[in-house]
Amino acid sequence: MFKIYLCGYINNNKLAECQKWRKQIREHYDNWKGKGKYPISWLDPMNGKNLESITSEGNVSDIPARAFMLRDYQGVKEADILIVNLDVFGEKRPLIGTVYELAWAYQDHKPVIAIGTDKTYTEHPFIKETIVSLFPTVEDLIKSKLVNYYFKGAVSASD
Repeated sequence: MFKIYLCGYINNNKLAECQKWRKQIREHYDNWKGKGKYPISWLDPMNGKNLESITSEGNVSDIPARAFMLRDYQGVKEADILIVNLDVFGEKRPLIGTVYELAWAYQDHKPVIAIGTDKTYTEHPFIKETIVSLFPTVEDLIKSKLVNYYFKGAVSASD
């Protein structure tokens, strides 16, 4: 099973935006060319979290911040690759958790494919050196077939 970690901004005020890009990628590979699902396990930090407690102010949950961080760390460690969205959807709170996840991926030599146009992140030298490739949109990422390239290399898929 190939494991992809979907990394990016989480904010209850922008929940639809935070979920939309993740869903779009999952649906593309869960119905590959109408033939059924690629054997991908989606590691998504939005799963199982108390999402209403993550706001523009950050995590206001009763769940300790360390629990959030260590759970996400485990997800990154388990992943074969990361897909990261570098958009904050007009919010002011920066991508601090996402930047941590990118550092963990870099430390473990994991490929990171990025989506985004916010120059605050896309032009930062640390992030530029961490990612394999940057795409402005989810559609551009899907068209590139870069995820397919990594999948085939790891799982020997024929499609």
